Amino acid sequence: MATPTVSGFIGAVIIRPVVVAINSLVLASLMSYVIAERLDWRPITVCVTCDILAVGIDHFKDQKIIISACGAAAEQRFASLFFLTRMFLVLNASLLVIALCQGSPKMTIVTAIFTTPAFLWATPLNPRRIGAVIQRSLPAKHGQEVGYSSSIPGTPFVIKRVPGMKAIFNGIIRGCGIFFVVHSSLQASWKSDFNALPWTIIEIVMWSTVNRIVHSVMTDVRDFDEDEKAGVPTIPVLLGSPIKTRILLTVSQAAVLIASLGNPYILGSSCFMIALVWILGKDSPKVSFFLSIHSQSIFIVMYAVTKCWSL
Repeated sequence: MATPTVSGFIGAVIIRPVVVAINSLVLASLMSYVIAERLDWRPITVCVTCDILAVGIDHFKDQKIIISACGAAAEQRFASLFFLTRMFLVLNASLLVIALCQGSPKMTIVTAIFTTPAFLWATPLNPRRIGAVIQRSLPAKHGQEVGYSSSIPGTPFVIKRVPGMKAIFNGIIRGCGIFFVVHSSLQASWKSDFNALPWTIIEIVMWSTVNRIVHSVMTDVRDFDEDEKAGVPTIPVLLGSPIKTRILLTVSQAAVLIASLGNPYILGSSCFMIALVWILGKDSPKVSFFLSIHSQSIFIVMYAVTKCWSL
């Protein structure tokens, strides 16, 4: 086991969540502008803080396990960082609560629907225990009729271990989820009256969802050897080949490209992502995958700069 380092801890628990959240910041801002011609801080804050909390908590748990395995001395050395990390997460949780309180109940419900799988991403879930809780919440007669305890399997499962679904869940949460949070906050119609050419809501949602799925699968391609040995059922492992996976990702991204030929920013982002699919691999440094994380952000910022320049 590699010796944990301060830089590695900060990179995993602080820097990476912030880097991921920046993409949500940019994407949520674009959606808010396209839907209502304004930047609503509430859904933007919700999306950013949820990203930081979901990724940060997950990585914090992993780092604590690694550090604890190194003994009490290592835990003592990282004690101050543990405290600072908790404060960082509490700050983001506070901002999330404030934003939700300032928004509509609908936004809170939508946020809960899309973020619950993210927060339970790596948590072992016991269906029988969940069924028992549901049974206790129902009237006794109804609970006996349904018979939860006998019909529900007792083997725990982890959301991110569902065969082939890790990347798809990621795409739905980060692609569709951001849109629905922003849309629920703005209380707008599905078809915006504001003409924000060359953007359309449907194109943005489709682009975002596919882009996030492709990025997630790209990281699985990078970890193909380790996942195959460990029996982790990622899409590359199920396909049995990184090359097949790259072809599938190229076709998926090309479909978005063809569907959005009228939008030069989605066109450029899709071409950039296709190039990254074939450039990045198992020998690429992890930091280089920040490019795929921000394959949308780069072009959205280009649009914002162009828009400001034309005013």
